[in-house]
Amino acid sequence: MKFLKRWFGKRKPLTTAEVGFSYSNHEVLRDVSLSLRGGEMVAIIGKSGSGKSTFLKLVAGIISTKYTGKIKIFGRSKLLGKSKMGFVPQELSFIPDLSIKDNIKISGLNSGISEEVAMKRAVSLMKMLRLDEDIEKKPSELSGGQKVRLNIILSFLHDPKILILDEPFVGLDFLNRRLLWHFLESMRKKGKSIILTSHLLSETQEHVSRLIILKDGQVFFSGNLERLKTKLKMNYIYETRFTYLSRENLTKIRKHCAYKDFKILDSYERYLMFGLNNLREKNSLVKLFERLKLKFQEVGFREPNLDEVFLKA
Repeated sequence: MKFLKRWFGKRKPLTTAEVGFSYSNHEVLRDVSLSLRGGEMVAIIGKSGSGKSTFLKLVAGIISTKYTGKIKIFGRSKLLGKSKMGFVPQELSFIPDLSIKDNIKISGLNSGISEEVAMKRAVSLMKMLRLDEDIEKKPSELSGGQKVRLNIILSFLHDPKILILDEPFVGLDFLNRRLLWHFLESMRKKGKSIILTSHLLSETQEHVSRLIILKDGQVFFSGNLERLKTKLKMNYIYETRFTYLSRENLTKIRKHCAYKDFKILDSYERYLMFGLNNLREKNSLVKLFERLKLKFQEVGFREPNLDEVFLKA
């Protein structure tokens, strides 16, 4: 047993090599290679349709059709490591018309643990996630936030080493999101490895140790926000509002940005937001506005958050 613990301890919880997947003739993932370290919390982000959910489902074994490449759980086939993973889908996966207690029993059975162990772990997780409800209640009687928490509890009854969550914050208010982040932080401190997807980018950047961006089914970036800003040459947000902005002058501004490799991140009526690398780039825009004799107000010149940087990815 000691040998097995040492063996598993030296293996990364999750590694993928050149993973590819297609639905019919539509390629969803291509050459996705990444790894997850022990006690690490990672977020996979990307635009809708970039393959985030498909990748998590492949790793967790929810999608069992043929894929290319390799997926290893602690250095072994994902089929042999399935018991070490817990997957929380976007959809609620419990039976709404059965009691919470019966759902716990069924989920425990599906996870290969006894009823006694399932109930003991459920009580502990319910306490951590502050789900203070009678287990004889039906899930249909719970609030939206309580249902999400129950979904998570039922997915982690078998005490998995890898926690996989697909958009777990959807529909949660601020307090419920904070509660879930605290829960995930506590799991990470216990040595669990966590991989999740989320569209709440600025909130996510505060909690994860690494961001992985999928773009067109491939890994576009892996690292923290500062490295992403360096990669995209975007260290500042410059916001402007014009007294009047004709189509002709807007076209000239767009051409200037294309030539200088700036990017207009947002444009609405007389408002423009630019993603810039340094102060020199801001000064070049100001000089352009002056040449065009444009009257404008500087709304802000500041560091970007992840949502804004992501607009350029």
